Formats: sequence, structure tokens, C-alpha cells
Amino acid sequence: MSIIRNKKAYDSGDVTAFINGIPVDIVDINYSKEKENQLNYKLNNKPNSWSEGKESFSASVTIMMDDIVPIEDAAGGDLTALQPFEINVAFTNKYNKVVVDRIIARFSKQGREVTGDMGLQMQYDLFAMDIEFNVNK
Repeated sequence: MSIIRNKKAYDSGDVTAFINGIPVDIVDINYSKEKENQLNYKLNNKPNSWSEGKESFSASVTIMMDDIVPIEDAAGGDLTALQPFEINVAFTNKYNKVVVDRIIARFSKQGREVTGDMGLQMQYDLFAMDIEFNVNK
């Protein structure tokens, strides 16, 4: 799915990501927000109202090994020990329209994925505590 502004679609070439203000080259990032909804019933089979419930968040990021090692070093080798941090994802198009999303998260997984492909990378699951979309409105 792409974001379209001024008839120009934002794509992966338009994205920059920052972890606590430090630029990070990422391969892939996925994040979403979900809110519970429920139908309310009286003593019949049809709903008469609805209610909103809790919000939940999910996120993951794929980072090349040469980019994650400095973060591991700063964490004393244990990514899961890092305190919650802010990830800002900025999309910019050729008209300089910027969309910034903010994620508050921490690493919930650490590991390696070694394959025969060139360039080692790993998808890290994040424990996402908050996600704000288009915060620069």
C-alpha cells in the first residue's frame, strides 16, 4: 500500500527512519494500531449500540547486521535490555510534503538469521507501546 499526496505516491525510496533521533538504515518496517470494537445487545438478537475498547499496537523492523551491531554495542550486547525508544518514520515526496509517524517501542526479540544470501539481516519484533500517525499535521 502506498501513501498518496499531491498525486505522487510515497514509496520505500522516500522513507527515512530515526531511532531516538539517530538515522538508521532499515530494510523494512511494519507497524499498525488496532482498536477493539464491540456490539451491545439488549434482550433481542440485534445490536442496539456499539462501544470502543482498548487500543493495541504491533510493530517489527528489519535491519541489516552491520547496522544493528552498533545498537547492540550501545545496549551492552542485549537489545531486549534497552529502554523504550522513539522511532520516527518520515515519508517525503517530490513536492516536499512530509508525513511523519512516531512509534514508541522496545526490542522484544534478538537473534540472527544466517542464510546463503548476501547481506545478513534480521526482522526484529518490537513491543510497541504507542503509534501516532501523521504527527506533523
